[in-house]
Formats: sequence, C-alpha cells, structure tokens
Amino acid sequence: MATTTAKSTLLKNGPNSTAASDVDRRKGGASPLSTHAETAPTHQAQPVDAPGVTDEELFEKVRGGCRESLAKLIKRYEASLFALLVKLTGGDETQADDLFQETFLRAVRSADTYDRSKRFRPWLTTIAVNLTRDEARKRKQRGEISLNGHGEDEKDRDPASARETPLQSAERSDENRKVRQALSRLTEKEREVVLLHFYDGMTLLEVSETLEIPLGTVKSRLHGALTRLKGVLDR
Repeated sequence: MATTTAKSTLLKNGPNSTAASDVDRRKGGASPLSTHAETAPTHQAQPVDAPGVTDEELFEKVRGGCRESLAKLIKRYEASLFALLVKLTGGDETQADDLFQETFLRAVRSADTYDRSKRFRPWLTTIAVNLTRDEARKRKQRGEISLNGHGEDEKDRDPASARETPLQSAERSDENRKVRQALSRLTEKEREVVLLHFYDGMTLLEVSETLEIPLGTVKSRLHGALTRLKGVLDR
C-alpha cells in the first residue's frame, strides 16, 4: 500500500533526500512490504506516538531531517487522511493510496514554504485536496470515470460489519449506496466542504483555512450542499 511505500522509502532515505523522485518512479510497482514489514502501517486507527508533542513540533523536526518524526506524523495521519482521500475519490482506494503518498512527499518537498504560524493539519489537508482536484481534472480530460465508477462493497466495510447479520449488512450497503449517490449529486466544491466538516471533523474555520476560501463561502457551500443532500435522500 502507498502508506507503506511512502513511509518505508522516506524513512530509509531520509525526508530531505532525493528519495521522493524514486518513489514517484515506482508508482504502480510492487511495494517493498517484505523489506519493511516491521514498520508497515495499516489504515486502521492506532494510538498516536509522542503524546504531548504537536504536529507542528514534529514537522519542525522533519524539516531538520528527523526520520523518526516523519514516521510519527505518517502514523498520526495514515488512518484519517487515507479515509478522507477514499471519500474524495469516490471509494477508489488505489487512487487514495497514491494521493496519500504524494501528499506526504509534497509536504516534505514544500517544508521550507510551511508557515510556522499556521496549523499543520489544514496545511497538509490542503495539499491532499489540491492533489485530488488535479487528479480528477486529469481523469476527466482522459474521459475516465471519477467519483462513482468504482467498486463499492469492500470499501464501505468496517470491522463491525463482520459481526452483522446478512440483513444488517444489506441495509448498511444500501445506506452507503444512497449516501454515495447523494454525494455524487453535489458539486466538487460542495462535496469537499461536506467531507471535511462532517467526515473529517474539521470546524468551519479549519475548512476555510484548508480550502483557502472565506468563512462565509464555506457556510454558503455547506448550506447549499445540505439542502441538495436532503432533497436527494428524502426521495
């Protein structure tokens, strides 16, 4: 998986090395899972390392070349950021993997441009959202399906689903399908606001900072999105 690829490669070569280009060239190839099995993360929630140390403090150490700090940052975001990217890409885990990897590579490359007075999370999420937008445009130009053309059953499952009855599983699948279809009716800008606020748990101010738009615009897009969603889900 790309989180494993990004983590193992960056940590092996160092956050300030030329490894970024090596990772880019290896996209689509085999991930070195066996070589780095002992550090391979999963997309499941895990306890955060370095309690009491902020993301901003960790990234400051990454800027200085600290591999351990980079590993801790990746661990902190591998579940939540990957999950957000899966939603933003309409359930395409392969694409989300690539975007997760590229997000951290871009963050490391852009470390010198990071404004230390700003919070790290919105800055990192801004990179992820912009990369997702760019990829969506490229796919649209190539005539590929973007939001709703991917398999859905496996991607909507969570550990709790294993304990469900067949009826409960069917109801969950149907509900997920309705939500996904409703989200597909939103504009890209509306969908971003909804996912960042309700799914990623950002405040409206954080959404404003992440998308680099006025707070009033965030509220307007959210209101329009919720009105549209209600109309679709009530049918």
